[in-house]
Amino acid sequence: MDDRTHGYDVSVGYTYGYCREMAPAWMDLAAGAGETSAAGGGRFLELGCGQGIGLCLLAAANPGRAFVGIDLMAEHVDHANGIAASAGLANVQFVQGDFVELARSWPEALGRFDHVALHGVYSWVTAPVRHALLQCIGQASAPGALVYIGYNAQPGWLATMPFRHIARLIHEEGAAPVAEVLDRSISLFEQLRGGGAATFQLLPGLGARLDSLRKRDIAQLAHEYLHEGWEPMWHSQVAREVAGVGLAFAGSATLPEALLPAFLPSALRDTILAQGDPLLRQDVQDFVINQFYRRDIYRRGEAPATPTPTPTPTPGERAAHTRFLLLDAPAPGATLSVRTPFGELALQPLAYAGIVEALAERSLTLAELAVLPKAGGKDLAEVLQLVLMLLHAGTLGIEAPRTDHAPAQRLNAAIAREAVRGMPYDHLAAPAIGGAVPVDFADLMLIDAWLALGDLADETALSERLVLSLAGSGRTLQRGGSPLEGVQERREARSRARTFLDRDLPKWRRLGALA
Repeated sequence: MDDRTHGYDVSVGYTYGYCREMAPAWMDLAAGAGETSAAGGGRFLELGCGQGIGLCLLAAANPGRAFVGIDLMAEHVDHANGIAASAGLANVQFVQGDFVELARSWPEALGRFDHVALHGVYSWVTAPVRHALLQCIGQASAPGALVYIGYNAQPGWLATMPFRHIARLIHEEGAAPVAEVLDRSISLFEQLRGGGAATFQLLPGLGARLDSLRKRDIAQLAHEYLHEGWEPMWHSQVAREVAGVGLAFAGSATLPEALLPAFLPSALRDTILAQGDPLLRQDVQDFVINQFYRRDIYRRGEAPATPTPTPTPTPGERAAHTRFLLLDAPAPGATLSVRTPFGELALQPLAYAGIVEALAERSLTLAELAVLPKAGGKDLAEVLQLVLMLLHAGTLGIEAPRTDHAPAQRLNAAIAREAVRGMPYDHLAAPAIGGAVPVDFADLMLIDAWLALGDLADETALSERLVLSLAGSGRTLQRGGSPLEGVQERREARSRARTFLDRDLPKWRRLGALA
């Protein structure tokens, strides 16, 4: 092990993603839906912030809060500082730091935080570093703080453990680049499958995971599989570890999990509910759904009384008074497919249409939705179930208090500009929801063109700029997974420009992402 990195592979930088479940308002709702009081303050800490783009998006969308990101890798911190500076973000700070060193003496200058987040890191580090992370959380979190810990969970990773083991051994053989290590590892397993290796029959999920690896980002795969510390964990293990620094489980930031075990077949639901110990109950439930990734929310302070398990979720006070707004309305009469950790749910228009129609007019609280005729006479618990699924599907957002939109608009302009130059950004800061919304590279190229053209930004001018930007970046538009060229690409660019002006631009303006 390298003492400077504690076995963490720093040869490749991480990806440039955003995790919506880490947004303060989302964390508050997840805790509120779980009948646990939410954090009330305005300081946010991310331990292991990676490239920092996610934290910049949150900072821009929540200019009244202070954000701090800490990461081991100088490359990450340099990128984060660069994008923050280009957008003039005054409320975010990035620090290069070793968690083991920070645990020995938490810097007083950093202070304490009302929200703390770790995404992926907890299950990617060695046990001593994990212990150090816990000490950092204990010293950095204020009383009542909410702590988000996203981690690889069991039993969903059981089928992948052979690949991780072999890939790590190949990595330890020498100094080959991670791309070469991963290619050799994937090729080896493809050969083994082709030769009829028995483990593929014993672990059917291994084949499905193998098929997905060629499509994944090399940087993400390197950080997922090649560190010395890599331990998918059961909820009970994490809950017991964090209890040592005063954290108690408050709920899941994967909002549909608040509907469990009610939405499972009755025999499985009743078996889960029969387990008296809450840790045992969660682990049995994770076994039932083959849990792959947990997004746990914990609260700092005295553990609340263990609730009596019930077959249906009920909203906490916080959830009942949270305001929601419409992000993307489904097509009229469409069945809405919601992918959850326990399967794909089909929401029929009769169930959700009243809520969508009401929110198309104005933002509303859960309590207000429940008494509207358009909600179809559903009680508060039923409306909560639907709202949680619609949030998870990206149909709804959590409305944030009115704030200054200028920081988000500056960041989004910088993101669009850098995307034209090839940076793989894929979100815009949206202050109306205190978070971010997904976009693709063509969206960002159109935003950059629209900002540059000003009053001249009509359909023709935008589509011409989009084609030029695509040619300059070496990218192409696609239809049905196939790249487009020549006349077809120009037609698609014009269609995208029309959609941008008619649908996307009004939406992003409504969310405060663009002026």
